Amino acid sequence: MSQGGIQGNMRDTPIADIIQLVCGGNKSGVFQVEQDTHRARIHLKDGRIIHAVSSGGHEGMDALLEVAFWLDGTYRFEEGPQDAAATITKSTPAVLSELGMRMDEWRVISQKIPSVDLYPVSAVLPGDEPKGVNPREAKLLQALTGYYTVAELAEVMQRPLMKVAKDLYGLVMAGHVTMKGVRSGRAPKIEGAPAPAAPAPLPPSAPAPAFQQAPPMEETAIVKLAPPPPQAIPAAAPEPLLETVGGGVAGAAPVAAPAAVPVAAGVDPLRLAKLTAYTQRIASTAKAALPSGNHQMVDQLQAAATQALLGGEGPDAVKNLALAISKGAVDAGVDGDTVRNLNAQLKAIFAK
Repeated sequence: MSQGGIQGNMRDTPIADIIQLVCGGNKSGVFQVEQDTHRARIHLKDGRIIHAVSSGGHEGMDALLEVAFWLDGTYRFEEGPQDAAATITKSTPAVLSELGMRMDEWRVISQKIPSVDLYPVSAVLPGDEPKGVNPREAKLLQALTGYYTVAELAEVMQRPLMKVAKDLYGLVMAGHVTMKGVRSGRAPKIEGAPAPAAPAPLPPSAPAPAFQQAPPMEETAIVKLAPPPPQAIPAAAPEPLLETVGGGVAGAAPVAAPAAVPVAAGVDPLRLAKLTAYTQRIASTAKAALPSGNHQMVDQLQAAATQALLGGEGPDAVKNLALAISKGAVDAGVDGDTVRNLNAQLKAIFAK
């Protein structure tokens, strides 16, 4: 342990400011940075940033810029001599400027994407063409089955994390994507994409393997620069039907399920009744549009939506019910004309 230790939370004081302060004193030592299960070390020598390594398998500038996503992280500086191999050759002012810009941009993006550990899910009904979406975003939408987190998507698509986050921010703002806290669906078929590796603990001394240097920033809703060329991604595999849960509806086949979920505290009974009526209208409309062989699937999905409403999920449960029914119909092999008719009728419910 060293003398002159400094520690704090990045929510209170951005780490770029603290590093600048320490560099101004020509100090040598290591910043230990943490957020949840993520870890990083930033090495300083005589007031210069010379090396960084993260538990995400990055080193150099990639590891340092990974820290830009940790707005709630904590840091601790331990002063002492450093002999780590230099993986950062830019001047310290240039490094801190880039880190600060990334952190400022992420503060905006994080208003819609609070964490890169969330699971983005496409809210576009099968067969629909989302409006106001560029080709790159349209192809990204095909990969959003709810299976990968934001960070995992960047890894399997071999794109910089910030670029993927920017595209997702625009899609969330347009209402085409929702963010979930639990993995769902199936892994999208992305040809040649490696499976994402679980974060590994930092080694005691050896740096992590080198990673591709992050390219310059591109045009987004936040930063206006030239966009990169679109990347081809095959269509995502259809999401499986939701598992049966308790609740049932009149006329549905008996379903083995756990006990009913009690109404969550703070849920407005009048609002709950209105939203429940919407789920009933959606289910009735879907049954009228779909063959009888799909009616049990509709009942199961309505029961799941009702349980979500009781748990306090709100209007998202109603919207997700319509989306799940449409995806379930596609997964069951319903013909395209019937699915398009179903989507049109479901849209009409929300337009009233």
